[in-house]
Amino acid sequence: MTTISHHTTPVILQQALDKKNSTAQWPVGTVVDTNDGGRAMYVQAMSAISTYNAVVIAEDHRVSNLTTTNAGTISKQVAWAQTSIASSVFGWVQLSGRPIGKLLTDCQDRVILFTTATPGSLDDVTVSECLVAGVVSKNSIASNASSGTLLVGPQGAFVHPHANPA
Repeated sequence: MTTISHHTTPVILQQALDKKNSTAQWPVGTVVDTNDGGRAMYVQAMSAISTYNAVVIAEDHRVSNLTTTNAGTISKQVAWAQTSIASSVFGWVQLSGRPIGKLLTDCQDRVILFTTATPGSLDDVTVSECLVAGVVSKNSIASNASSGTLLVGPQGAFVHPHANPA
């Protein structure tokens, strides 16, 4: 279980990433370090988020399942829910480090990833023209959208418009 440590006050917070509440326990947008060398953000879900789904983070720190439709035409920050979060509930999403995420079946290992029409799932197929930069899969062969795959995102991920040069 990944935990977070908040170092901006004299008290160090140790909190599991699966902690969620119907009322905010922290200011939304709070970013903390995780014990896997990554970072997590406290957010509010705009719709129900499933465990390991990729989410897009709005400017007001609300999240929704990442899809090609909501990726848009400007760069947006991406994170991964390490537990399910109901609509309107507050919780933590992992920005970087070694989050677990959902990939579509037969997504190749250690390749660039793109958004899909499947909410919260990424793939190596470039049909979406929405590149999720800053993250790669690790050991994802034969993964599927119902299970999680270890991802590596050392600095955080963003979705960007991308025209396939092929």
